[in-house]
Order: sequence, then C-alpha cells, then structure tokens
Amino acid sequence: MDKKVLKQSVIDSIMDRAIAINKACAEQCRDFEIMLSRKRKNTLILRWTSIDISNEDNPIQQYRYECFQTDGTPQMCSVHYADQEEANEFVWSLEPLYHQLYAIDHKL
Repeated sequence: MDKKVLKQSVIDSIMDRAIAINKACAEQCRDFEIMLSRKRKNTLILRWTSIDISNEDNPIQQYRYECFQTDGTPQMCSVHYADQEEANEFVWSLEPLYHQLYAIDHKL
C-alpha cells in the first residue's frame, strides 16, 4: 500500500470506529491516528491514547490499537508484545497516515 494514498472511504470507515470507541470510552480517549506498521504488512492500525484520570495524582496514559485491512474492514488482531524490546520495535515502526485534528467527528 502506498502510504501517501489513503482513500476517503477508508478514512471514513476507520474513523467511524474511532467515534464509537470515543463514545464508549470510560476514560478520556483522544489523538486518534491511522497508521502503517512495517511489522504488520497489509494492515492499517488505528491508534489512540486513553487517559485514566480517576486518580488525579497518578493519571495513567496508554496507547490503544485496533487493526484494519487496507480497505478499512476491521481485522481480528491484537497488538501484544513478548517484551519491552518488541514493544519498542513495534512503536518505532509506526508511520502516521491520518491524524484526526480538532474534533473526533471526521465528517464535520
């Protein structure tokens, strides 16, 4: 997949899922991005940040991921790592293709 060419229909499909995630998010969810990974061929990754602020003195921030086929269809995959080295390798392999700015609804 050419990383510069991301059809609007693919963006719409994946970002529709981002809206659903945001609505169901028990924490604060933000910074939704569609990305490519050199570690997962023919897969688009939706990455977002969840922030648990239930303890104001110790907020917990985590990246969350979902996988999609290059046409925007959801995949049943999970992003887990065997160790910290593998986790770092995956994170550094990500290349952003689309970042939702300003509002969660990409159709505004």
